[in-house]
Amino acid sequence: IPPKRLSIWRYLLGGIIFGFGWALTGACPGPMFILAGNGVFVIFVAIASGLLGTYAYGKIRHKLPH
Repeated sequence: IPPKRLSIWRYLLGGIIFGFGWALTGACPGPMFILAGNGVFVIFVAIASGLLGTYAYGKIRHKLPH
């Protein structure tokens, strides 16, 4: 597998964005569904944001340097 350009910066930026999202919600991505099942309904904002981000990535994926 050939090395990718700007590999370090790509992982740093992605990790920082993921870490900020994790810190703001205060919940690991897996237990968010457990929180929702236990009646912490505000966690649906975080779940919806994650789904929206995944959808947006899918839409612009072909334009990104992979």
